[in-house]
Amino acid sequence: MDSRVNILLVDDRAENLLALGSILENPEYHLVKAHSGREALRWLLQDEEFAVVILDIRMTDLDGFETAAILREREKTRQTPIIFLTAYSQEREHVLRGYSLGAVDYLFNPPEPEILRAKVSVFVELFKKSRELKRQTELLAAAKQELESFCYSVSHDLRAPLRHIDGFVGMLRHENEAILSDSCEHYLDTITESAVRMDRLINGLLAFSRMSRVDLQRRPVGMDDLVKEVLRELARETAGRHVTWEVTPLPNVLGDRSLLSQVWSNLLANAVKYTRSRDPATIRIGSRQTNQEYEFHVRDNGTGFDMRYADRLFGVFQRLHRTEEFEGTGIGLACVRRIIERHGGRTWAHGQVNAGATFYFTLPNSQSESH
Repeated sequence: MDSRVNILLVDDRAENLLALGSILENPEYHLVKAHSGREALRWLLQDEEFAVVILDIRMTDLDGFETAAILREREKTRQTPIIFLTAYSQEREHVLRGYSLGAVDYLFNPPEPEILRAKVSVFVELFKKSRELKRQTELLAAAKQELESFCYSVSHDLRAPLRHIDGFVGMLRHENEAILSDSCEHYLDTITESAVRMDRLINGLLAFSRMSRVDLQRRPVGMDDLVKEVLRELARETAGRHVTWEVTPLPNVLGDRSLLSQVWSNLLANAVKYTRSRDPATIRIGSRQTNQEYEFHVRDNGTGFDMRYADRLFGVFQRLHRTEEFEGTGIGLACVRRIIERHGGRTWAHGQVNAGATFYFTLPNSQSESH
């Protein structure tokens, strides 16, 4: 694989191309020479990427300005840096026209060799860093996809033996009910409880995996209505408790209603769970708006958490409390982060041990997005 960086030299005079090639000769560069604007366009529309285009303004078929204008109309070449070479004019109006077409610099033709080499080297380094960043992003995306596929496959494969365990425990109870000792009953109960917990973990893992697979259906969503629906669903869990809900008016956003409902469900269910020992429990829901985003929060007076471990909160299977204290799988907040990230938002939390916690998430301001 050729690791050299492509540089396109465009001039309709062979002697000028020869001079440019001599100045920029470098084992790290692949110098591509085009004798006209049309030939340059043919090169640029191929698969090769160019770190920079050195373009003569005065050419007979397509001049440099016309060639640059066509490049800027095409997505593939819109961001390709252009250095214009001119032998006849650097007047203000002339220069401004070039910059409006995407020029990054103007040089007199023939250019000073040291100046040309220095300017080209800057764009070559930028191109290399951009290419490496793109490669790393692609590798990360591929690894993420492989991990999600692995999680999905493993979760499905685990369900069959789990069903067998649960089924055989039930058969064992039924066939030996009269002779089972208290200790055997305890052992079977422990197996059943572990199987139920494992089933919850698998369901959570499948739900987390689906967060990246499902297509977002972006539509206007009334957050007030969404929160009211979730609160109705939580009514059974809060029955018999003294829970004070303080909800300020929430804005409408652009997003996937079903996924955003899961965000509120996870955050509010957490608030209900971790205020279980409080009487009264106070849970506040609010928001604020900036030019760029909406910021939402869920604040409670529950058990809170140690801020030293805040970065673990949104990780998969990461829990800051023992299962004996509070049930859960450690998947809910990971799903919240994945959903919000897919919407272009952010998530974070603040808390203090025995002094409550506040969970935040943001969503892009749809009005700013439309501008």
